[in-house]
Amino acid sequence: MMLTNIFQMRNAPENPSMRRVKLSGLPVDEKRDRISFIQAIISNLNKMGVDASLAPQDSEGDITLLSPDGNELDLMRATYDTFNPEFLGSKKATQYEVEEAWQNRVRTHLSENGFQKVGRKYVRVDDILDQSSDFKEAYEIQAEIIDGKPAISIDPCTRIMEALSQDDIRRASDPEERVDVQVLPKWKNGELVGRAGFKAGDKSFEYHGESLPTPKYWKKKYDIEIVDDDEEMLDIYIPDYDMELPYPASVVFGSFSRGRSLPDDLKKGPKQRVSEAATAIDQYFDSMQFTGSEADLSKLTTAKELGYNTPSFGSSYDFDVRLGDERKAGVNDIHKSLKRDGPYAGPVNGEYVVITPEDGREVREGFDELASIYNQLNLGSISRCSEVGNDGIIEVGSQNSNTYANRITEVRDQLDAIDSDLIAFVVLPGHNQDVYFQARGKLFERLFGNNPVPAQAIQYKNVVKLANDNGYFIGVNTASQVYVKLGKVGSAVWILDEPADAHVPGVEPGSTCYAYHDVSRRPDKKSAATAYSATTDSYGRYIATGAQPTGGEKLTDEVFHSILNELLRKVSAFHRRQETSGEKDFHFKRLVFAKDGKIGWKEQKMMKKVIREGVPSEGKRPISEILDESGLLPDDMIIDVVSVNKSPNKRVVTRDGNGFDNVAGGNAMIYGDESGLLVSHKPERGTAKPLEITANDHVSLNRDDVPEPTAESLLKEYYNLSYLNWSSIFSQGKYALPQILTQNLGENLSAGIDVPENMAMI
Repeated sequence: MMLTNIFQMRNAPENPSMRRVKLSGLPVDEKRDRISFIQAIISNLNKMGVDASLAPQDSEGDITLLSPDGNELDLMRATYDTFNPEFLGSKKATQYEVEEAWQNRVRTHLSENGFQKVGRKYVRVDDILDQSSDFKEAYEIQAEIIDGKPAISIDPCTRIMEALSQDDIRRASDPEERVDVQVLPKWKNGELVGRAGFKAGDKSFEYHGESLPTPKYWKKKYDIEIVDDDEEMLDIYIPDYDMELPYPASVVFGSFSRGRSLPDDLKKGPKQRVSEAATAIDQYFDSMQFTGSEADLSKLTTAKELGYNTPSFGSSYDFDVRLGDERKAGVNDIHKSLKRDGPYAGPVNGEYVVITPEDGREVREGFDELASIYNQLNLGSISRCSEVGNDGIIEVGSQNSNTYANRITEVRDQLDAIDSDLIAFVVLPGHNQDVYFQARGKLFERLFGNNPVPAQAIQYKNVVKLANDNGYFIGVNTASQVYVKLGKVGSAVWILDEPADAHVPGVEPGSTCYAYHDVSRRPDKKSAATAYSATTDSYGRYIATGAQPTGGEKLTDEVFHSILNELLRKVSAFHRRQETSGEKDFHFKRLVFAKDGKIGWKEQKMMKKVIREGVPSEGKRPISEILDESGLLPDDMIIDVVSVNKSPNKRVVTRDGNGFDNVAGGNAMIYGDESGLLVSHKPERGTAKPLEITANDHVSLNRDDVPEPTAESLLKEYYNLSYLNWSSIFSQGKYALPQILTQNLGENLSAGIDVPENMAMI
């Protein structure tokens, strides 16, 4: 039996009425200011016990009152009489307005009961102020309408809030130092610039025409009451806004430290998570009122009670892949099969250099062992490049990231003189990822025409394990990553036996390309955001990566059109390459464009318009015309746009006798025609966090319409692609291969690295 952390309101109002209110006397004219002003009114009404929401933009009113009684109408009239409220006739409430009012009610109730929203999570204010621990008890809470009833999904979790020290503030004044921070209320990333030079009580901000001192401003605008008059203000640069702004010190926290993870006792298993969710409902929502009644929330609900389908796509024991000579093997037998058959794309040979803090016996023997493992797996052969450094060893002499970068710059000419395929191993002295990013940036740099050098990180302690014959598993996974980086386009350690799209109605099996996309901003001030993507075919062969500036944080219509054009061009080139190479054919007929994260309705509308109409104002044609007129591209095409949310707050567990357990990998929960949750991998510890996959658009270009794939079909397609994690030979993971490539690409772009075009980031 599959259960969820969704709690429904059992005494939900049936067919609630609503009255819209038109305000003709607001003291603001600009649309943006007007909406902000109205939302402040709605927030105040919620605090007075009136259920209200913003009226739809296409309606006549400004505010929707849900099931208002006479007293609530009188209260609204008396409180906001100066804004000339006009009460429109009573109607049946739309589901949209009921859901908006329900979400407002839950937010207000949490705020009035001691919670502060910190990004996506709610944390008790008392816990935020308690500096004895950085690990704060938190909840991810989502209010929505499910099967016509108000519901809450609640997921107990932890918010890491590192206190900002005086030393951090002092370091920020050093131009050589960078202090990353997080700020309330949205938990935005920022860079601490330094002290603003004044106290919170000395500074005022304008809010709806009123000048308010900082503490009152933060209370009114953000409902944050922890700001004091005598605390200092800090200047913070916020990349998302591309602005430097003053923040009260109490709402600024240290950024999550690299390499830091939750203690095991905070990784909640299914039983603990279910228990804490149920307790939170009883403890924090027992007195919540909605539409005049106290909300009676259910206990844990089953998928069946919610009307959700729960398909199973099989386990790893049912899944086959292809290795060398197209030989079939079970996905759990990849290691053994590699030693017998070799990789799907054939052997890849090359040379390597080692960039290490210090040279020594264990360093040399460790990499000799890694080269031996590479050979044992039939991946090909790699040998140390004796022409560079000291017999292929480039000793840095320090653990400092800048020293790594300088040493690499010194030997770039030597690296560029090597004719064979070359990879550089970067030995990390610890968990310091800055060393890797600095080193990789210099290896990728096209300095005076030098060619980029692929890089593979490995921790020093793992090199020592390899040297002492107890690092075999590390060596196998590292060797597989090296193979892909040396092999480049078309690389595949293994591919799927059956293409990921084989079950999709109306689609020729094996004709789909998967392009996963996201937007990232570099850490430097005034830097442009970058859109990036990675692509594979439906068997799992690596095709390409790409990145381009967007000019802003959001994906624009012009950039989206350019990305589609570039994807079509690259995938079509791969199509032609496969036709002439004698390898397994790839007939490009369908593009799945997947965004990492949710796609908002505005972005969805933009994507639909660009695909069908192009961007006429910029002279960019519809995609159908480009296909029709280009001799390089397919004549017709199916495009599916999907979103993959890695962090939904919904969980699914299974009841095991009197206890609870994780759902096995390959199980899903489908709600509606467009969305569902997929458990692609069962973790060893904690509770499985499913992926939420949603269909956002489907279009058939220059061909007869093909039925839109169902949510179940898309979830199965993603699950198939999750068996292509070439960096983990012994156990497949949670994410689809193109998403892994995209995530790794994004990490490097965020670190300020210029990643070479089409370099695999595995």
